[in-house]
Amino acid sequence: MAQFDKYVSIVVDPRSPESISSALAEYRQHIEKGSAFRLTMNLLLNVQFVKSGGVALTIEDAGDNRTLVEQAINACRDEQKLSYISEPVLFGAALNFPELMPAVVETVEALVAFSRSRNDSNDLWIDDCNAFGIEALYMLIESDASYSPMLARFLVPYWDTQTMTAPLCLLSNLVSKHGWSRDLIKAYVWCDGAEVRRYFFEGEDYDARQPDLLAHFESHPDDYSYFKSELLARLQTSPILVFADESNSLTQMLFEYYGTMGAWPVGCERWDLQEQVESSQEEWQDRVKQQLICGAKVEDEIIALAAILTETHNESDFFALAEAQLNGLDNVYQAWMEPAEVEAEQESEEESDVESEPEVEPRHWDEKAGRSFFSCLNPRLELLTQNRLERLSDELGYRDGQEIVEALPYMPVHLGGSAYLAQRLLQQPSFAERDAIEQWLEQHLSKLLTDFVLKYCDVAEADTEALRQWLTYVEKPGVEVEVTQQSDAKMIELVRAGMAKDGGKSGPDISAKQAAYWTLFSYDGGQRYMLTSLLLQSASKLNQSAETNQFEPSSQIVQLAKRHWQLWLSIAPQRVINRIVKFKADYPLYAAINDQDAETALFDLLQQHGVSDATLEAFTLMTDQQVADYRPADSRFARRYADKVAQYAALDSADTSMIGRQQLKQFETLLRELEYCREDQVLEFFQHLKAVNPSIALPIMPMFEVALLNTLKEDFEDDTAQAVHDKLMAYLASGEGLEALSPQALKLAKLQGWNPYPMYRGKLGPADFIWLLPNEMAERLALFLAQLGKRGLHWLGRSSVENAYVASQIQSGDIAMAERWSHPEVGNERHRDSDIGDALDVAKQSWALNWLDRAGVPASSLVYFAVHEGYEQQAFVCRLAAENRLPDMQDWLTSNERVQLLEMLQGEESLSEACTQSFLQDCSSAVKQLAGKLFGNRA
Repeated sequence: MAQFDKYVSIVVDPRSPESISSALAEYRQHIEKGSAFRLTMNLLLNVQFVKSGGVALTIEDAGDNRTLVEQAINACRDEQKLSYISEPVLFGAALNFPELMPAVVETVEALVAFSRSRNDSNDLWIDDCNAFGIEALYMLIESDASYSPMLARFLVPYWDTQTMTAPLCLLSNLVSKHGWSRDLIKAYVWCDGAEVRRYFFEGEDYDARQPDLLAHFESHPDDYSYFKSELLARLQTSPILVFADESNSLTQMLFEYYGTMGAWPVGCERWDLQEQVESSQEEWQDRVKQQLICGAKVEDEIIALAAILTETHNESDFFALAEAQLNGLDNVYQAWMEPAEVEAEQESEEESDVESEPEVEPRHWDEKAGRSFFSCLNPRLELLTQNRLERLSDELGYRDGQEIVEALPYMPVHLGGSAYLAQRLLQQPSFAERDAIEQWLEQHLSKLLTDFVLKYCDVAEADTEALRQWLTYVEKPGVEVEVTQQSDAKMIELVRAGMAKDGGKSGPDISAKQAAYWTLFSYDGGQRYMLTSLLLQSASKLNQSAETNQFEPSSQIVQLAKRHWQLWLSIAPQRVINRIVKFKADYPLYAAINDQDAETALFDLLQQHGVSDATLEAFTLMTDQQVADYRPADSRFARRYADKVAQYAALDSADTSMIGRQQLKQFETLLRELEYCREDQVLEFFQHLKAVNPSIALPIMPMFEVALLNTLKEDFEDDTAQAVHDKLMAYLASGEGLEALSPQALKLAKLQGWNPYPMYRGKLGPADFIWLLPNEMAERLALFLAQLGKRGLHWLGRSSVENAYVASQIQSGDIAMAERWSHPEVGNERHRDSDIGDALDVAKQSWALNWLDRAGVPASSLVYFAVHEGYEQQAFVCRLAAENRLPDMQDWLTSNERVQLLEMLQGEESLSEACTQSFLQDCSSAVKQLAGKLFGNRA
């Protein structure tokens, strides 16, 4: 794909050993200097090897080693096997000449050194599927297996074991071919990553593919002695690569070498505990340490090795950060960015010293140049900004429009190009430029806009052609307006229905009226489409006031733009506004504009083209709420949001005055527009309204019932979900029948552990409404959720709990709504200061646990959450203990968690005799030992 094209070409004659040697040397130089890479989120190899004519090397250029190259590609790649293969072809060609072996080894060593300097497989991409250098290692090892440790060193600890698995599987292939030779034992020793080492004998799913090293040592004790001596020698000369935020322990590192040797007979496999708490992994490790290897206890072997190593070295000497991470995790690309920045500064200084004409020299255009120059417009990239388009025009130059006239035949045909051209029409273009752009748009616009809709619109075959005709239709004089409007309404509803699940299966509705239109979320989210539609209408209106009216009101271009604009404005108004505002936004993540004049001008423009006041009000309200929580944002967004909350919270439904009725009507209109907005943001707005005015009437129950049913449908068939929904609603209304709603009574085992919240961002589940439902109904819902098993209170981790806690503080008068986002304890500083964030976590969990306790939720559920998932909830646990309400938790908590519970109770003098005896008689020795220390001296 174009985004992975290579711009650094190394010319080589694949039949000449001298030329190949020179190419390898040049490659090493590019690797060492960093000029071999582009920085695109992660590093990307930017080098290709070409013949004298500029054509990249192909399989045929490997000569006698063509089969070896094909074998390497098939072994090292799962996808895109024939993309960017000039590097493996070069190494294959080099291996045709024995005299080049030293140069090949030197170059592969440079690749290994580079990988270890990064310690991140995401810096080794050659495209979006494959890493560079792997085929070279493979072919070198095929020629001599003694080079196997180089592969192990190349596969660094911070390797993506989820997607880049093909290189890892080479390790088990080597064991399959050579057995556990000493070359491969040495490779195991030189492999720094515990997760990578298991691939010597296991596959992606932990399935055994080869005999493990443990079994080999049991039958070859001499090789075990070799392993220990090689491990000592390696660690004394080369430290283990680690990541900056990892804790380093020599004994733990040594244990990992033993732990990854094979399947230890300890009653369970290590992956059986993968999903459990970290302490369970420690239990497995303790079991392994008591096992024997070649007649010696593993723990004793580790202690002995550690003692030898620490005789001459400090423990820290055995660990090292990769070169890229020496200055901290935030600067891992600094070495690659600085040269480019220095070069840019030098170029800028040189340009400022030279007085040149403002005109830019004409460019030489061809298809490749056009594709490269306009690449930033591609709809498969991130959102466009106004600054980006302005920079593009600056780079193109200003020659009275002639520059775009020359470029247009080579501009890529996509919606990014149409958006850019529409924007240029707003910049007082010359006649020549205006004519050229209009011709381009007349030729391409209809298909671009129509394809955007039809790509995801799933309609019946009989309707497809009618929809296509409507999407491309231009009104003709004499057609009755009423007939046109009827046709528009019919087609808009057809698109709405066809897009309701993004033309297929991509997720739930965003909100009650906003479906999951995938067109508005993939890549640029339709932004270039929306910009094209809006800017063309704006250009038309602007040009109508000029003497030379280039666009007539009946212009096909303008009519098409208006039709498509109205289509999306009808079915996804909030998303349309979001995409437009993002064009001028000051914050990368938010659709917010600092400059009030610029914001007002853009909103005026949107209103001129059919966006209603209520739609803009809903958008502004939700955006202000979101941006207010972003610490660097201008404080005016938080102030404006707080003012709106105060305005709507002050409404009086009994006010029958003309102004009162008008305000209530405005609020009702706003509520209808909020149905197009993200549900979680709407609910937070309602929480704020309730906090300021608890008596205000809000449409909570309809939202709750929809959220409940939709969340149940995520895990159950529709009819089952509906039945549970109906029974639960009956219980919530009457308070009777809780026992009949247990997973056992309903015969729905899956309901135990069911998450009462959706798995999609911005969506709501029933648990999010507990704090807004009528009190009795809220308490009944809490009891229902608590009886769904140990994870019955897992939903307390939802962000809605924090929102509810803050709203309770506002309602109680402890926090003013106007101070919500600047408050020292709950405001947006919590994102910057971890101490503030931690204190808020403690406070909100404590508040929620105490609320649930008053609602009657069983203490066992509350204590389980407090210990298993809670954050510093000692005060809550100690209160239950002081009230003699602490239950026996042996059936709820693991032994280690019961130790944690005891530590939380340390110093608590009011524990009952029954409570202390339950700990003293615990089935766990660790619990009994600690309980003896704490309570043994009690009479």
